[in-house]
Amino acid sequence: MDGTAVQAGGGLRQDEAFLRRAFHRALAPCVLSILSENINILVDGILVGQRIGTDGLSAISLCVPVYLILCVIGSFLVSGAAIQSSKAIGRHQQQRSQRLYHTAFWTCLSAAGLMTAAGLLFSRPLSALLCPDADIRPLVWEYTSVTLIGSLPKILIYIPFWFLRMDGRAKLVARMMLVMSAGNVALDLVFLYLLDMGVAGAAWASVIATAAACALGFFWLCGPGSGFHLGCACIRGRSEWRDIAAAGSPSALNNLLQTLRVLTVNALLMRAGGSELVAVFTAVNCISAFSMAVVDGVPQAASAMLGIYAGERDNDSTSLLIRREVHTGLLCCAAGAAVIIPGADAVALAYGLPSGSLSFAMACLAVGMFPALGCSVLSGYYNISGHVRWANAIIFCRVFLAAAVSLYAALDLGMSPWWFLLFSELFTLGAWYLAVSLYHAWHPERTRCLLMDRSLERSGRVLNFSVSGNDEDICTASDKIAGFCRDNRMEPRQVMRFALAIEEVMTMIVRANTGSAVRFDVRAFSVQGNMGIRIRYDGRPYNPFDMRGSRDEEYLGIQLISGMMAQAVYQRTFGVNTLQLLF
Repeated sequence: MDGTAVQAGGGLRQDEAFLRRAFHRALAPCVLSILSENINILVDGILVGQRIGTDGLSAISLCVPVYLILCVIGSFLVSGAAIQSSKAIGRHQQQRSQRLYHTAFWTCLSAAGLMTAAGLLFSRPLSALLCPDADIRPLVWEYTSVTLIGSLPKILIYIPFWFLRMDGRAKLVARMMLVMSAGNVALDLVFLYLLDMGVAGAAWASVIATAAACALGFFWLCGPGSGFHLGCACIRGRSEWRDIAAAGSPSALNNLLQTLRVLTVNALLMRAGGSELVAVFTAVNCISAFSMAVVDGVPQAASAMLGIYAGERDNDSTSLLIRREVHTGLLCCAAGAAVIIPGADAVALAYGLPSGSLSFAMACLAVGMFPALGCSVLSGYYNISGHVRWANAIIFCRVFLAAAVSLYAALDLGMSPWWFLLFSELFTLGAWYLAVSLYHAWHPERTRCLLMDRSLERSGRVLNFSVSGNDEDICTASDKIAGFCRDNRMEPRQVMRFALAIEEVMTMIVRANTGSAVRFDVRAFSVQGNMGIRIRYDGRPYNPFDMRGSRDEEYLGIQLISGMMAQAVYQRTFGVNTLQLLF
């Protein structure tokens, strides 16, 4: 999409080897995290269906909107603050990044208290609104009231879910979510089978397991190795709140529309086939957690990196990362489809449904994963890059509008209702391509698919390339940076001194990682008279400008370059090192 590897001249190119490694380190934890996040509903559905029957299964399906409302609140507040925080890191605004973290915590705490109070006061009227069937309504009330009482952990868990990943500790997020899913399974078995607590037991199992995972996540996030620390300094300006609201709106809109989608689909299926068809949709909706682990997990693995690239206006790295998302996601979708389609009968048996009742629905769900991946990658990128309206339009069409229209049309034409699982995704991609093509015709300065502004690249004021940590490549990189500095009118004497100092910096980084291969992504830029070099490298945390405890003669090059720099900033983000030199 909109570019691949970027030629830097002199045989140097920016490739995806570096960012591929960083992306793949985050991928599996993100997929497992989302799978664990959704597995509570999956396990509740299976165990309740086996223990209580279709009435209990339908009650859980009718209560899903309540759970999604809590997701709307948490995702809106936390994702917006986290995206803005990652952009602040890309702009080297560490204090603003911390204030955004504090803001997310205190607003989530306040919102959770309000939801718990509302749940205690209005759970019965809400149950009547969700369920017109008086026979099932008591079960809906039990599940709804317990879920709302547990609002605090269900909203607060989004904070470690987002900020631990930003801190480069995605594996801890996966462990946190696995604690939640495993705890939910164990407590479901105890509450449903040993204590015979009914659907209320299933709800309590979910709340307690989420609370345990949330506490563990905050334990890690508040530990000594964390890059984020709790405090009371929050953002205050209206513009900053608007930025959070804009960045958080796609995630919140997705959860809100998922709520409306479930309500609409349940209503249409109830009218067409009664509670039996709703029970089938409940099973399909729960199994879709496996597909969402891929469809949403792949873009989320790249979200922290994309946020920082957006703050740096690094279009080349963004293009390479989007391409990597698509390639990896398609392979994951193929693997997911190979599991979902043959497993339809086993899923039906697990939910106590007739054999063959899920076959066609699962096939539509599996094939729909491929266009759904494209929609999810695009909406995630547009949100982080600042094209929020495009992100919201894709989400609105995909999650609700196209789904409701295609389901209604399928039922009206006498077709299987499960076609909507595929048609909604295909229609959204087609509508997006038509819209973006028209936009590009009106705004040719923007790239067609990703709407990037490449004026810096076209003017030669940005240079991107990748090199390995051997002596020959480091010398070549130093020469290339020197040429860029000369092209941007740096004094010849300064160019020579700066090139030698850069070579020494990169050599010191390699020496600090003895025994492991180091790879660099280098970006040089000249914007509005300000020049800078960004060096991103993997390996252990290491700041070459930290001269504490070292002999002066080892740092002559560092001292030389320090005297030339207006600012030298080191930070550790998404598990890799970043050194920004401004002069």
